Amino acid sequence: MAETPDAVAILVPDGDQLTYRELSHEVDRVLGWFRANGIGPGKTVATWLDNSVAYAALILATAGSGAVHVPISRTATSGHIAWLLERTRPALVIGPEPLPVGDVPVVSPAAVAEGDPRIGSEPGIEHAGLFRLLETSGSTGKPRLVAWTQEDLLQDRLQWIDYTATTAADTVFNRHTLDVAHGCDVHLFPALLSGARLVLADPGAPPATLLRWLEQTRATVHSGLPRHYEQLVEAAGGGTAGLPSLRLPLCGGAYLSERVVDDAAKILGVHIRRIYGSTEFGIVLGNMEDALQTERGMSPVTGVEVDLVPIDPALPGIGEIVARSPHTSTGYAGDEAATAAAFDGGWYRTGDVASHRGEYRILGRVADLLRGARGPVFAPQLEASLVATCQVTEAVVLAPLAGDDRTGAVVVASASAGAAEAEVVAEIQRVLDEAGVEAGIRLTADIPHTAVGKPDKPAIRAGLTE
Repeated sequence: MAETPDAVAILVPDGDQLTYRELSHEVDRVLGWFRANGIGPGKTVATWLDNSVAYAALILATAGSGAVHVPISRTATSGHIAWLLERTRPALVIGPEPLPVGDVPVVSPAAVAEGDPRIGSEPGIEHAGLFRLLETSGSTGKPRLVAWTQEDLLQDRLQWIDYTATTAADTVFNRHTLDVAHGCDVHLFPALLSGARLVLADPGAPPATLLRWLEQTRATVHSGLPRHYEQLVEAAGGGTAGLPSLRLPLCGGAYLSERVVDDAAKILGVHIRRIYGSTEFGIVLGNMEDALQTERGMSPVTGVEVDLVPIDPALPGIGEIVARSPHTSTGYAGDEAATAAAFDGGWYRTGDVASHRGEYRILGRVADLLRGARGPVFAPQLEASLVATCQVTEAVVLAPLAGDDRTGAVVVASASAGAAEAEVVAEIQRVLDEAGVEAGIRLTADIPHTAVGKPDKPAIRAGLTE
């Protein structure tokens, strides 16, 4: 921010920090290297990096250069990296070591940071074209590449800043990798565009360490999945961990149960604010009211229209969420059919189901609908019941796959430490019987998750056949 050049822009807990003046200088260095090496509009740059101040500067410099940014997760498999390289054709990859596949030149972030800042600080040009190709989470199926222009993403984030009233007085705590929308679009961009302080935490840090950092940095804004709040509650060790500075403890990305909301209030001393959105669209719904939101829903955020498309005549007041905004993605890169199906007449079909009685309450994916003996049941609510009443730490309910008669509903759960397997299976079966749902039961020591922390349902399904 030109107004506060000496304010801290980015802070790494127990590590580096940069002021806005220093960050601007680092961005100019990278821009200088890009321009000296022909990286600009029409080029694609991939990054394969862990969270760092240097990575944040690279993202900003890529935006300034007009090149297209393709983030590659450090946890991606060789096969998935090959898939990304084939579809995006980057001119180079910025990473700490050569990629395990492909022959794309790899440049270290240290080398890029040696660029001439005088070249980088030269007046730039307006970049109206493609800005980023970002993967969907892949938690429910095959990932796709979502295309955003710089102007649409900028305007969408400015609307978000206005909606959350984020200012230079805030400290935005990011626990996600910068490879995903939750890390960049909910944390990095809003923090730096508003002149706030961005805390770049290590996503792999233990929950107890993340809780300590939240306290020490006096974070005012933090967004996580329900599972992340559960881990913070567990890290408190049965006591209380007051976070009085945390004015916006946001939660989205998965179904948020009343139990998690209650536990966060009792143990962490915060009222979780519900948010809902997607990589393709941005944030769709939210509720910023400072209240115990156990039985609350959400309303459209600034600049977004929302409606419900009925999915079953037997389910009045329930439908698939569709959303419209003047600033959203252009769809799926290289997949016109999928783009046309998802963005129908300007409305984005989210694939998620909600009820609407004054506020929208998320029930689950369209594919999460189970036909119970006593009526329809949504998998997320059933999962919440299993965790609340059974000796399990996590449960995932897999609905039957459409068009596959061989695949019935399956409950995959991690038993609590010391619990007898037969007891856990019997408890799960009682919940299924009460809901009128027929499903197989599989106990596992470990449920795989995506990079953003969602249960990796394709990987879980694959594990059932092993």
